[in-house]
Amino acid sequence: MKKATTTLFAQLVGMMPRSILEGIAAQFYKPGNASKFTVWDQLVALVFCHIGGCDSLREIEDGLYSALGSLNHAGGAQALKRTSLAYANARRDYRIFEQFYFKLLEHYADLFNLRFSSKYDKPVYAIDSTTITLCMKLFPWAKYTSTKGGIKLHTALDLQLALPVVMNMTNAKVHDSKATREIIDSLPPFSVVVMDRGYNDYSLFHELNLRGTTFVTRIKDNAKTSKLVPVKEQKDRWGVYRMEFVSERAKEVCGGEVFHLVQWYDEENDRWFDFLTNDLTLEAEEVAELYRSRWEIELFFKKLKQNLLVKSFIGTNENAVMSQIWTAAIVTLLTEVLRLRSTFGWHYSRLFKFLRLNLLTYKDLAEWIHRPDIPDRGPRPKKPPMGVQETLF
Repeated sequence: MKKATTTLFAQLVGMMPRSILEGIAAQFYKPGNASKFTVWDQLVALVFCHIGGCDSLREIEDGLYSALGSLNHAGGAQALKRTSLAYANARRDYRIFEQFYFKLLEHYADLFNLRFSSKYDKPVYAIDSTTITLCMKLFPWAKYTSTKGGIKLHTALDLQLALPVVMNMTNAKVHDSKATREIIDSLPPFSVVVMDRGYNDYSLFHELNLRGTTFVTRIKDNAKTSKLVPVKEQKDRWGVYRMEFVSERAKEVCGGEVFHLVQWYDEENDRWFDFLTNDLTLEAEEVAELYRSRWEIELFFKKLKQNLLVKSFIGTNENAVMSQIWTAAIVTLLTEVLRLRSTFGWHYSRLFKFLRLNLLTYKDLAEWIHRPDIPDRGPRPKKPPMGVQETLF
């Protein structure tokens, strides 16, 4: 493998167009705010934080100073004092990184071509949340219980891309169904959303019907419904039934609205599952496939929590936390771009681990992702076995 003139980290940073970031930043802040430490310096520092596994400001500072010679090739970024990074994280609007993430998504759009399925003519999203526990002494604004702090990250994942298109933060006390409206408003109408049972809410079902948005979820065991009217059945395999909700609350909110209850037998786990949808044209197999695809959002949360620093934060106010979350999404996107470009058959976690191990080596990134000088074990299956997916249904 030929030796590169810059580090792997500098080459990775070079995948991000600096001019686009600075154009976005100009809309949010005046040069007087942490101006000696630019928004580009801040982004490079946070990317280094995530990939390098740094869990403190001092560790980022030491790591970047050790790479001082190579930072000149990282778009002219400069090493920093930890006080400058702390100030920028707390004061510089996190929406700069949020918007930059979407610009990067547009920049690399050609790589993300229908990885989920081409059979649906509507965009498909999975909606879910993950709770992140925080120390209440350091994060008093995130009080969750009498002894703990916590936030919820409410997310909509585009299942074609396996990447987020919405990430909203609330206090951990906020129920999923209450935070869903803002997410739904951010998605295009006439799309498909897949949700777990935590989002069973009659008013939400009604709003989705009004928007022309298809939903697929699991129905609650205690839901009161009308008599099931068979539409299609295959004995001992699946059944599609026409139904309405008949509880007093349901009648007030979505009375007269018709849904399909889809019963599906999972042979591998020897279990029946009851799904609910407002799309009366979907086949039973399509409904089961759509709900199974919800696993992608669980994998995304796993990437954030296990590979990136979205369990321990280097800043304590809300803006610093969201800056770290959106830069984590940027790193996830860059890693996915490398994985999709590679012919090696990387699994995401393995690629991320080897990026971390080789971060300051002088290897040619374009060549390394194809021939990384490690045994090729072949690509892992994209879907976990059904036994692993038991919690999905």
